Amino acid sequence: MTITNNGRVFLTDGVIRRTLAAARALGKEGVPVTCGEETRGNLTFLSRYCDNRFKYPSPRKKTAAFVAALVEYLTRNPHEVLMPMEQDSLDIILSRRADFEAVTRLPFVDNATYRVFRDKAQTVKLAEKIGIPHPKTVFPTNPNSLAEEVIGLKFPVVIKPRGNWASRGVEVAHNLAELETLFADVHAEFPFPLIQEKIPPGEQYHVCCLMDENSKLTAVCTQKELRHHPHFEGIGASTVQMSVDRPDLVDLTVQLLQANNWYGVANSDIMIDPRNSTPMLMEVNPRFWGPLQSSIHAGVNFPHLLYRLARGEKVDPVLTYKLGVINRSFLPYDILHFLSNPERFRLQPSFFDFFGENVHFDILSWRDPLPVLGFGLTVGRYLFDPEVWARLAHMERFGAFLAKVSGQEKITQQNPFDLQSKSQKRF
Repeated sequence: MTITNNGRVFLTDGVIRRTLAAARALGKEGVPVTCGEETRGNLTFLSRYCDNRFKYPSPRKKTAAFVAALVEYLTRNPHEVLMPMEQDSLDIILSRRADFEAVTRLPFVDNATYRVFRDKAQTVKLAEKIGIPHPKTVFPTNPNSLAEEVIGLKFPVVIKPRGNWASRGVEVAHNLAELETLFADVHAEFPFPLIQEKIPPGEQYHVCCLMDENSKLTAVCTQKELRHHPHFEGIGASTVQMSVDRPDLVDLTVQLLQANNWYGVANSDIMIDPRNSTPMLMEVNPRFWGPLQSSIHAGVNFPHLLYRLARGEKVDPVLTYKLGVINRSFLPYDILHFLSNPERFRLQPSFFDFFGENVHFDILSWRDPLPVLGFGLTVGRYLFDPEVWARLAHMERFGAFLAKVSGQEKITQQNPFDLQSKSQKRF
């Protein structure tokens, strides 16, 4: 394999906020950035830090064409490092690793190692093996015998697709009858989801890590989730985060990553059980996380550090960062949280706290303003899609009304408007 030394990085999935964060983080360090996406109207294409743009076929709808087009582009236009930024793209690229490694560097683990954290069931089993606390979990084998399989679980319980991410397909059941109905619905779309006891609402943290080729911790930043959307049930997209110091949570996360011989970026989602103050592992995201900009604002430039590791450079560990830094996912999540939360005028920090010394945003930027236009263009694409609005606002009755008006019979459980995930439609 001959790899160019031109220093260029190719980022996939320009429509999502973490790709914009990565482009800015790399560009500010002088790294030339190319971004790919299936539509030209997106956040990152309009960033001043995006040097080149490539429109490729949809990774999800036209997988083979996506692979062929991207490999051909990277062959004709050499890039030193390829960073898949979204779960769909990362799934595909890792499954065709040899094709991509023939033309560029791919700083991610092999597919088998990746699948341990991609599959929530395997993650829970690994955590159980090494003694990491997690919610009591059942792995149903027969949808028709749930009553027997969930004996010992206390309601309410959460139904989670094993290989999904964000909140797509996640449901909460408060009794057996509700569980059987909801499980059947989720199982029809995401076969054999797992079932976990629901932890009461409490503090939630995200431990963001970079591990080197020897699975040694190279960089870390812990974020406390201050609010999310939807605001109830504790399930949804993080809207406001704050950098904090929790070495105990870092130790748990590193222990888990090292048990899987991890290399590259990943973050753990940990909730503190308010009943006994026990940190409970909820999941591991084996990729860049949604509020990536939050870590960067705190002083940990994960994209650039990963880039340097991929090039074989010696990287000094970055294990300290600025504390108390607040990042707001203002477009659209924090706005939606404000509109849907009856306690909107008593939020801490206040929704109207725009100019605090440590208050930052993940899309809004005076130095790089045009991505806001890209956000608007993306909104315009889905402005009249009732499924999008129903999911965004989490208003089932309004969604049903819109579905009836538009002739759609059902609002699905997918989240096409999630900046952290893009399935059939993306935002």
